[in-house]
Amino acid sequence: MPRKHLIESQCNKKQQFQAKKQQKLAREIKAAVKVGGNNPDANPRLKAAIEKALRNGLSKDSIDKNVNGKQDNTVLTSCEFECYGPQGIKIIVGALTDNTNRTISSLNGYLSKLHGELAKTNSVKVFFDKFGYIILLKDPKTNVDQIFEELMEFNIHEIEEDEEGEGIEIKTEVNDFYAVKDLLIKNGYNIYEAEIKLIPQDYITTLTDDSKERLERFVNSCEDDDDMQWVITNFSEE
Repeated sequence: MPRKHLIESQCNKKQQFQAKKQQKLAREIKAAVKVGGNNPDANPRLKAAIEKALRNGLSKDSIDKNVNGKQDNTVLTSCEFECYGPQGIKIIVGALTDNTNRTISSLNGYLSKLHGELAKTNSVKVFFDKFGYIILLKDPKTNVDQIFEELMEFNIHEIEEDEEGEGIEIKTEVNDFYAVKDLLIKNGYNIYEAEIKLIPQDYITTLTDDSKERLERFVNSCEDDDDMQWVITNFSEE
């Protein structure tokens, strides 16, 4: 009986996390429509939001409702907060909020438990680079050399197999991201993930158990917060 209860509890947590994630994705779609209109071809932010929503299980009906439905009058502000954590951890938190003061107050609370602090604008972001980031699922025809040849006309920063050998990671210059992605789709590659994102220039791979636990709680708190859309850190497990 306890085992069954544990499994059900874990399933419920996963379902709650997925529901919250989809809610945030829907919110990003609405914000993108307000800023750039409801035509994805003319609104790159909306196009990216729709693609990410589809990858994360948001139904086409839900997406259509958020794109074409009646828009409320709530003013949502996009923010990026730069933070320092213990042992040199660098953190950037992306938020979409109708109350910046509330979001900052919540973030300061999470940072206090992390033993971290807010940083000055651009003092952390300079340690991250923005790239188009694509992961292809590995199959018999997915070959790094072949992909490199197919993408020679574009500004490609890096093509390499992931550590598990299950996929191939491609980093492009931001301006070439959509053209590269469209060509890969046209050539029949199976794209697992594709987005423009900030990537750390260097990683911290060792933390004390206490710092690691605090960082995990911090990330979970941000993910549970309705205002916060994403968290990026320069910590990576070895």
